[in-house]
Amino acid sequence: MYFRHDSFDLKLREPFGAIPTGSSVTIRVEAHDVMNIRLQTFYRNSEHWYDLKPENGTDLFSVTLQMPSQPGLLWYHFQFEAYNHQYQYGTQGDHLGGEGEIYTSRDDVPSYQITLFDKGRSVPSWYKDGIMYQIFPDRFARPQHPTHQPSFFPSSLVHGDWHDSPHYFRNQDGSIDYWDYFGGTLEGIIEKLDYLKSLNVSILYLNPIFEANSNHKYNTADYKIIAREFGDEDIFIRLCAEARKRGIHVILDGVFNHTGDDSIYFNKYGRFPTVGAYQSKDSPYYSWYRFSNYPDQYDSWWGIGNMPDVEENNPAYRDYIFKGQNSVIRKWIRDGASGWRLDVADELPDDFIADLKTALLEEGEDNILIGEVWENASNKVSYGVQRQYFMGHELDAVMNYPFRQTFNDFLLYNISSKTAIRQMMSLYETYPKEQFMSNMNLIDSHDRARALTVLSGVDGKNMTDAEKEAFKLNSKQRSLAIKRLKLLSLIQMTFPGVPCIYYGDEAGCEGFEDPYNRGTYPWGCEDKSLLKWYEAITTLRCKSKTLTRGKWYPIKTTDDLLAYLRVYKQTVILCLFNRSDHAFVTLKHDLFRGVIGRDMLNHTWEKLDGITVLPLSAKIYRLQTTAKKLFKDRNEIQSLLTQIIDNENE
Repeated sequence: MYFRHDSFDLKLREPFGAIPTGSSVTIRVEAHDVMNIRLQTFYRNSEHWYDLKPENGTDLFSVTLQMPSQPGLLWYHFQFEAYNHQYQYGTQGDHLGGEGEIYTSRDDVPSYQITLFDKGRSVPSWYKDGIMYQIFPDRFARPQHPTHQPSFFPSSLVHGDWHDSPHYFRNQDGSIDYWDYFGGTLEGIIEKLDYLKSLNVSILYLNPIFEANSNHKYNTADYKIIAREFGDEDIFIRLCAEARKRGIHVILDGVFNHTGDDSIYFNKYGRFPTVGAYQSKDSPYYSWYRFSNYPDQYDSWWGIGNMPDVEENNPAYRDYIFKGQNSVIRKWIRDGASGWRLDVADELPDDFIADLKTALLEEGEDNILIGEVWENASNKVSYGVQRQYFMGHELDAVMNYPFRQTFNDFLLYNISSKTAIRQMMSLYETYPKEQFMSNMNLIDSHDRARALTVLSGVDGKNMTDAEKEAFKLNSKQRSLAIKRLKLLSLIQMTFPGVPCIYYGDEAGCEGFEDPYNRGTYPWGCEDKSLLKWYEAITTLRCKSKTLTRGKWYPIKTTDDLLAYLRVYKQTVILCLFNRSDHAFVTLKHDLFRGVIGRDMLNHTWEKLDGITVLPLSAKIYRLQTTAKKLFKDRNEIQSLLTQIIDNENE
């Protein structure tokens, strides 16, 4: 008995990946000594059975299906008989697609996924081809020539020393007594735009910049006013204009699931002249919130009382955030922003996101909408609801936390290269192409420990807060972490999607999770070698259409060697990464027999019959041959390569 299906292989499922609604899909299996092969599909609330027919002279059985006309997820698995027994066949238990398994029970067989989406607009090239830089505004740069005098809410503490460590000053119940600030401002960012340009940055993503009584600003006090610590509206307009002069687009952080309790909308402490929802049921903002026992019991974000949840379905709230002509979304786009990142997108209703996107595009077809989603966004379930992020009318991209987790795990020996490839292939298969190529590929963020600290392998789980705050990598730990960070950042720059640099990673910043990952940029104390590395690899990426736009094809190798191709039209780039800290690895593959490649890092030419990669190092080659010549008569190279060379003019 033999039975095989592989959703990554074009021979067995064509076309590959997510497809437009109404498309046809041919599904095949390789099988012998079996009978009565049937395909079971599930779409919304319906299921169907289809018989697979043999293809003459082969071990292939197939069926061609017409996909539904509405966007959604279609699931499928197989049933067959052999030796008087009935078997099921589905994807592996990790639900990642690819080659599957035979199951003897009909219960809970993992199904394969086909994502069906409406063909919408293409994501703007300024975004897809770009390099992003994320800034926590208070911690990036103080201005040398300020025109704005910052002011602070009560219970604020301003560090005199830029190089102090961030700290939470908590009271006995764990809440914050004092918010600490370092004095970074929008004018400080303006003064450093040329620095960002030296890193080939073309997208600037800012953590929240609107009025709030915290340093992180995720508890918004007023969506229409720039935080008094950071600047004012005129300075923001100047920031966007100066950034555009350098080819840099600004993306803002939209926190629309909740506000602050100390805000013009809720006004729990009476600090604002408006009548807030907490003060009176007659407040124009009362209907924005969900009270269970007025006024002190209300829904809040994860039970944190200073962040009361809003009712996103409330018409007045939607009008204020995006529908009205003077709404929040429209105001800041008109002032120069190019898009928004939606905080906790999985806690916003689908139609809220879709309607916000409509308003955003009304302000300009080139605007971008990114969502904070931590898992595979194509099949994300939140609060028991299948989310609709990629159906053609919603998010242009998501924060690619699976990218971060996969390649950290690979470099830290938690998974093999085969598993890393499988995890990324699952995204490649289930995301529409526009979203996969627009993924915000991050290494770390304001919500995760710094890359150097993670890649050192040091575990801070049993450390106290004081120990985490004081911790610095020793020379041996830091040396290993930097070598791994160079590999990880090079993977980031050669992988499909938009690479996002978290401010200071390129300068050698360390730190465990919040607040220690939110330290200041170390002006004057940068790791010059690491900074030079980032300048080189960002230049490598931005000068290559193959690295920004090319299709991705992974190559199976040994556990320690990650290998993949990027192919754009007739150009082929081979990327190799050796995670081993002690062993040389060699790639010998028939595909590269007799091929010469230019080492794009060292600018040398090499024969690729047998490529040796040193420990903790990488090789990036541009091949001296066309895609068609490389893949001609290579029958063993199947799957995505057929699609790559057949669509060379795409």
